[in-house]
Amino acid sequence: MTTQVALNPLKGRRQRRMARRRREIMDAAACVFAEQGYAHATTRAVAAAADIAEGTLYNYFESKRDILLAIAQRAEAEVNALLDETERVESVEAMVALVERGLQLLLRNLPFTRTLWMEAWTDDEILREFGSAWLQVLHARIERFIEEQVALDLFRPVNPALTSTMVLGLVFAPIFPVLRGIVPPPTPEALHGIAEAAVDLMLYGLQAREAGHVGAVPR
Repeated sequence: MTTQVALNPLKGRRQRRMARRRREIMDAAACVFAEQGYAHATTRAVAAAADIAEGTLYNYFESKRDILLAIAQRAEAEVNALLDETERVESVEAMVALVERGLQLLLRNLPFTRTLWMEAWTDDEILREFGSAWLQVLHARIERFIEEQVALDLFRPVNPALTSTMVLGLVFAPIFPVLRGIVPPPTPEALHGIAEAAVDLMLYGLQAREAGHVGAVPR
């Protein structure tokens, strides 16, 4: 019993060290993939960026593709955690903040995001398992929100599925050039403005609004 208790802390430290090294390799790989392109990147280049021997890398990942899938899984977990908060949004300000945090997540992990978007464009497995999966969840949650507002006569009758697609487009369209590396990331002020504009258009369209509409999500 005493020996097992003594070994547990050692096992825990070893697991934390391995998890930390995996994160370091993934961070390095995301940068290498973004700079060189996934197809041209090598595990040797990833190992060099992570400051480890190439042989050591294989103690943590079986292949370059294994690293890419791990990056995708980590990104998916962060997005899912953010999506869980959508059920508690009850004001325009909270909705703007949530959209803003979602955009910040994409931009904060820009090397990851660029790599995943680029590879999902040509790799059906990555698109199906990761990109499509969380986009479908996000689409379904927005669609359900719209359905609820229509049922309460707070939104005019619309096609919830099509409207959800349009909402996703207006949220993500402004940052597509950033993901492609065509323009630099927006300033915090500009990002907040994007989130405000997206929520404003979703809730009120282009019609003139009464002052009473501002500040509360229609319920």
